[in-house]
Amino acid sequence: MHYHLIAALFSLVGIYLYFVARKRNDLKMVEIIQPLTTLFIMAVTALGFLSQNANDTYTILILVGLTFSLIGDCWNVDMTDQETVMFGLIVFVFAYLTYPIAFTVVDGFHKEDIIVGLICVVCYAGVIGYCWQGLGNMKIPGMIYGIVLFILISRAISTLFGDTFSTIQSILITTGAGMIFLGDIQFALETFRKPPPPKLVIDLKVIGPILYAGGQLLVALSTSYFPGP
Repeated sequence: MHYHLIAALFSLVGIYLYFVARKRNDLKMVEIIQPLTTLFIMAVTALGFLSQNANDTYTILILVGLTFSLIGDCWNVDMTDQETVMFGLIVFVFAYLTYPIAFTVVDGFHKEDIIVGLICVVCYAGVIGYCWQGLGNMKIPGMIYGIVLFILISRAISTLFGDTFSTIQSILITTGAGMIFLGDIQFALETFRKPPPPKLVIDLKVIGPILYAGGQLLVALSTSYFPGP
């Protein structure tokens, strides 16, 4: 039985409640729902050990990354507080470095990574340049965090070129990492860009929780879909 899908349903409920809490700016509810949702996502990951072709090393590394995320979720409630943001940057650097390590340990490097890497370097320079004036005394932390985010997305895309992960895993990993990436880039643009970018029809601060938690869930699901020998 696919027990991980049952845990995924609980995770989806948590993501919805997290979305509602952030939309209402109900920080007391966020304080409870945010880490609880991550615990459900960790359960999805752990249930990957029970899959027929489980890769224990990969599953353990994803759990380590989610543990760092859980620590950050317990602290990152009021995202308007600079001290909270700084702590979050530190913790999530470790979380978002663990994921690409997991992807690379299992799947290695591929020649296509060079092209993806060059595109990421150009995009990284553009994002940092766009936010540079607003970063203030957070220029160095912001640059480091940005590098980690682009490492995350580039190594996720790399899984599409290998043959260790199944097609569904590569899609889950790339989409999940992409959602995490977009959520954090959105936060950076709206927080550090001076003057701030024009408001869009969709309030990105509202969909941010879906991008973050939803992305984590997709990466967690990838532990259960390794191909057979």
